[in-house]
Amino acid sequence: MPFDHRGGQAARQRPYLRSPPISPRTIHNYFLRIAYDGTAYRGWQRQPGDLPTVQQTIEDLLSRVHHRTVTVGGCGRTDAGVHATQYYLHLRTEEPLPANYHYFINKQLPTDIALLEVLPVSDKAHARYDATESTYDYFFHARPDAFLDRASALLPLTSFAPALSAQILPLLLQHDRYRAFCKTPDRHNTTIVRFAEATLFRNAAGDRFRLRFRANRFLRGMIRLLVNDLLMVGNSQLAPADFKTMLETGERKPHFRLAPPEGLYLTGVAYPFIERGPELPVTGREAWLKINENDAD
Repeated sequence: MPFDHRGGQAARQRPYLRSPPISPRTIHNYFLRIAYDGTAYRGWQRQPGDLPTVQQTIEDLLSRVHHRTVTVGGCGRTDAGVHATQYYLHLRTEEPLPANYHYFINKQLPTDIALLEVLPVSDKAHARYDATESTYDYFFHARPDAFLDRASALLPLTSFAPALSAQILPLLLQHDRYRAFCKTPDRHNTTIVRFAEATLFRNAAGDRFRLRFRANRFLRGMIRLLVNDLLMVGNSQLAPADFKTMLETGERKPHFRLAPPEGLYLTGVAYPFIERGPELPVTGREAWLKINENDAD
């Protein structure tokens, strides 16, 4: 028994010396801002069967770099073939990341994924649950282009009247129930969406178009359903009244088709603690003119 100079009862109450308490581990939390060309991937989320996904590619690389199994949390999901110019994931580590981490990771990532920024955030910050708004841009064009077709959707636009589609867009800001534009509505807790922006643009030449949607949640396949039906209105294949009825009743017409994935980009994710606007891809950085419902086609 260790010696206790007080002797007697005190010694019997302290039969041994205790080690000092171990302090909890310090966890460093980071948001990694990335961009990716989704052409070769089956979407963001890791899937069974070893299918190529963006999440699996990043986790496998970070596991090798950190010499442990690394799991990252993404801000949302993107479908197969869909791109992102602004995507956030969170990474938690026991050691602070070195100054050259950004450069070191990019040297090992495949060329269709880029790490744009490493942002230290609070230990409670979450890439998905703290997001307050998402922005999507959908690009489409009419003239075949070998260098554009994987970054924009080639669509039949011979009879496309942009003003017809533009006149429908204000309805998206007036409604919040989008069951008719959800691929699997019964698998979701809610199909309520609040749009803050729905805008149609064209380039100066008039042969490329861009639809921008800004909403209070991540939308995935809903954007491609909306784009398809908006283009059907512009091509006089769907009456504006029928589009409005789908919004009001939640019941779809017999057609059910998604616009091609290569035109869709997640271009912005908003957080209360990050000040950064949406970012267009390199292939979309040109002058865009807003189309109004009264514009002549």
